[in-house]
Amino acid sequence: MKIIALETITVGAGWKNWLFIRVHTDDGLHGIGEGTLNGFIRTTEAAIRELEHLVIGHDPRNINALAKRLMESVSLDGGHIHRTAVAAIEVACWDILGKSLGVPIYQLLGGRVRESILCYANGWYRT
Repeated sequence: MKIIALETITVGAGWKNWLFIRVHTDDGLHGIGEGTLNGFIRTTEAAIRELEHLVIGHDPRNINALAKRLMESVSLDGGHIHRTAVAAIEVACWDILGKSLGVPIYQLLGGRVRESILCYANGWYRT
């Protein structure tokens, strides 16, 4: 299995925007990751494009090696933007690995921790 394309998806939601990434493979699987960094959606999207050549053609299931390669690609110069872009790609690769094995990501990372999580919603967000 090899990565053939990275697709970025920006979602505008009023005062906050999100950046998602879809990593496509040659066998038809894809993984979804999220790389939102408030106020830097387009910048993070550009960082993903800057890293794209380092992942195309590689096996997305070799997650640690791929993430290490991406992190070492710019040393420490990229800061939060670079780390956010790498994290988005990495999570998408975990998603691909889970799909290829038929298990959810949490099973790959040691199992479920809780049955539910608390959520908070407020009235500020009306868009």
